[in-house]
Amino acid sequence: MLKDANTILLYIFSLSTIDGIFDYDCGEGKKIFNNKEYHPTSKEDILDKELIDSLILSYTEKDCLKRGTKLSDDNYQICWCENVILSFGALNEKTCIPFRTSTFKERLKKKMDKDKKLNKNEEVKCTCSNNKGKTIIGRYNSVTGDVKVE
Repeated sequence: MLKDANTILLYIFSLSTIDGIFDYDCGEGKKIFNNKEYHPTSKEDILDKELIDSLILSYTEKDCLKRGTKLSDDNYQICWCENVILSFGALNEKTCIPFRTSTFKERLKKKMDKDKKLNKNEEVKCTCSNNKGKTIIGRYNSVTGDVKVE
């Protein structure tokens, strides 16, 4: 650990433990971080925690989209994305991912371009929610080159 350990980094480490408690030592003796006692107060730390929770703690579409409605920042959304990898017999992957609303289409296009370079034939559909109660759908198809946000 770095001497000036970032609290959000400790929070991430604690999420991989069974009880949410993470022991660490930055040269000043053993300290304990308990994620149940972590209540960030700065706007940046609150948003970081919300985005990390969506990535790590959302296992269902319902939970993922619910987190989006509770975000503290208007420029973010939480998306339940389904990737259908066509080149592997329609393998389907589902994940919860935060995106900046203002760059959502651009990020989808970049991912599609990367898939094309890797010869990955993939269709991706993301259903997103934000704190304004709006649902946004983003999708791309690396075979056709089609990218849409509606």
